[in-house]
Amino acid sequence: MYTREDILAYRCPRWGDWPKLDLYMDQAVSLIEESVRMFYGDSQPKPVTSTMINNYVKQKIVPPSRKKKYGRDHLAYFYMIFLLKSTISLIDISDALEFFQKQQVTPETYDIFCDEIEAALSIAFNGEMPETRSEIPGIEIIRGFSLAFAYTLLARSHNMNSVKV
Repeated sequence: MYTREDILAYRCPRWGDWPKLDLYMDQAVSLIEESVRMFYGDSQPKPVTSTMINNYVKQKIVPPSRKKKYGRDHLAYFYMIFLLKSTISLIDISDALEFFQKQQVTPETYDIFCDEIEAALSIAFNGEMPETRSEIPGIEIIRGFSLAFAYTLLARSHNMNSVKV
C-alpha cells in the first residue's frame, strides 16, 4: 500500500538513470519491476515478467532485443508500458507508443514523458500545477495519458482505500 506522500515523492527514472550497458532479460525485468511496483500494490505478485516482455515484442509494441540484450530505448518503452498498464488498456498504450516509435524515443522525449507523469500525479493528488516543458510534437498525447494515469490512480485510491490521503 502506498500513501499520498509516496505518490507525491515518486520520481520516474530518467533516461540518464537507466544503465548505459545493455541488459539481459532478467536484469531488465528486475529493473522495470522495481520502478513500477508501487503502482501495482499487492494485487499482482509479479507486475513484470519476461513472458510479458516477449509478448510485447511479438505483438510489435516494442522493438526486439539486440543480441538478447535490452538498451535504454527498450527500458524506456518497457517502463512506459508497465507504468501505464496499471491503469490504462494495453491497446491504448500501444497506440500511444506508435507516436514514440515514429519520433524515436530520445532522451528528451522520454524525460518529457517522465516530467508529465510527475506533473499529473501532483495535479491529481495535490491539486498543484507544476511547470513542465512541453512544446514537442504530440505533447497532448503524452499529457493526456499522464493525466489519465494519475486520475485513475486517484479514483482507485478513493474506491479501494489503497492510498492513505
